[in-house]
Amino acid sequence: MCAKLQRKGFRENLVNGNSLAGRKPSHGAETATGWRRTIGLLLFLMLLYEPAVAQDRAARTFSGSSVKKLSVGRSGPERRDAHSYLFFSEKDAPAHARVIQYRKTKPVRYRRLLADAHLGLRFYKQLACVRCHPHQVRSLHHARSQIACRQCHGPDPIAGNHHYYSKLNPRRRYVQVCAKCHKGATKAFAAYIVHEPNPAFKTTQKSFPLLFYAFWAMMAIAVGTFAVFLPHSIFWGWREFRCTEKPDTADGGQRIRRFTSTQRFFHAGLIFAFITQAATGLARLFGGTAWGHLLSSFFGGYSMTLQIHKWVGLFMLAAFGVHVISVLVHIEWRRFPGSIYGPDSLLPRFEDIRQTFQHLGWIVGKRPLPRFDRWTYWEKFDYWAVFWGICILGSTGLILYNPVFSSRYMPGWVFNVVLWVHRIEAILAMAHVFTIHFFIGHLRRHSFPMDLTIFEGSTDFVKVGHERPAWIERMHKQGTIQEAMVAGAPLSLRLFFYVFGFAIIGTCIYLLVNSLVNGVDLVKYFFI
Repeated sequence: MCAKLQRKGFRENLVNGNSLAGRKPSHGAETATGWRRTIGLLLFLMLLYEPAVAQDRAARTFSGSSVKKLSVGRSGPERRDAHSYLFFSEKDAPAHARVIQYRKTKPVRYRRLLADAHLGLRFYKQLACVRCHPHQVRSLHHARSQIACRQCHGPDPIAGNHHYYSKLNPRRRYVQVCAKCHKGATKAFAAYIVHEPNPAFKTTQKSFPLLFYAFWAMMAIAVGTFAVFLPHSIFWGWREFRCTEKPDTADGGQRIRRFTSTQRFFHAGLIFAFITQAATGLARLFGGTAWGHLLSSFFGGYSMTLQIHKWVGLFMLAAFGVHVISVLVHIEWRRFPGSIYGPDSLLPRFEDIRQTFQHLGWIVGKRPLPRFDRWTYWEKFDYWAVFWGICILGSTGLILYNPVFSSRYMPGWVFNVVLWVHRIEAILAMAHVFTIHFFIGHLRRHSFPMDLTIFEGSTDFVKVGHERPAWIERMHKQGTIQEAMVAGAPLSLRLFFYVFGFAIIGTCIYLLVNSLVNGVDLVKYFFI
């Protein structure tokens, strides 16, 4: 370029009759020429400074990352334009929109590819984020940690998420955004969908099908459970209220053992763990409400509530493992499988199906009361419901216990699905225990005001002979009835069991009522 200008000036001098031979430039001319060159060089460097720094920053960020190959999908260098200030992203754009989008251009169709995603929007400075993005504000980051939009998206100009140098670009999101709060976050961790679609909407079936089907599968289980057992409990209570048959327990206080000390101990531990998990879980679920704040303050704040929830969850899993080992140890393997399928076993039998329909017939007044054995069909359902619940809640809870570690083995969007499964199963477990389990165990006419059998380990002989006649007859035939007869608990201990039991029921009713009262706000937040 400079050579061209020199030749052009030489030709002009020849045409004008001016000769450059023998002429020496003055000192002032040399100084002016030097200053012009210096200023030009400085301007040239200033124009190159910004893109050079931006490219160098991006290169240094990923060159020092130990998971560079995960971030870009290959170990080679990323695609970039190193010679001009051109931002582009082709890979993440739709097939019909794979065009290079420059910084200064006309309005484009896909704003997520622009360096300024809000370019050309009228009154942008006067608008709040929620005005144009109402559903994106409803996220766990905002509800639980009060994280504002700018903390992740950054200050103006906010680049589109798929813009090459945007810090929310999927290639570098985990480094520049996620790792600020989640130390060690990886590319897989950043696949978690912060602004997830509503799992109940039909549109989610196309955008996030696994979340849609998992949500409705868990909802079907929850609704089906209450559709069966809620009317069953209501009609059962009405039938017992109208029934004139009630066993006469004035028999001198004879009692028969139903539960061993180990079973009572496990049940007591399950009570404490379940109530703690229910309270801490509801405190997290209702974290955006005043009641949720009050509940979490009881445990020392939101962070401590989360820690207690994790610790007690591990305790429940450990207790579950000990229970399984205990069951396996007590199986008579010489008579297997007959030893696990007898009337003393909690495994479902065909006899349970027959007794279920006969009991339903008794509820409507059409058939006689079934002759139950040691375990009834609803007790077996409760037992295996705990098995199902701990397996589901335990497995999903372990995944969510340390999501950064879990993301080494699964993409982040799995957390969206797992969280909804964990949430719905926990609500189902709490609702079932707080309503159906308490009614059948304590609020029926024959058990009111409280059945202390699980606390004392024994029950009244005449009462159990009325409710479980097949069990008593079988023990008479086997000659084991006398071994099962025990003395009743002292009055002071029974009084303590009543106080303890009513305290537990009162706590559960408190959690249930406040959950229903604040449930409207929760539904509005997540679904509307």
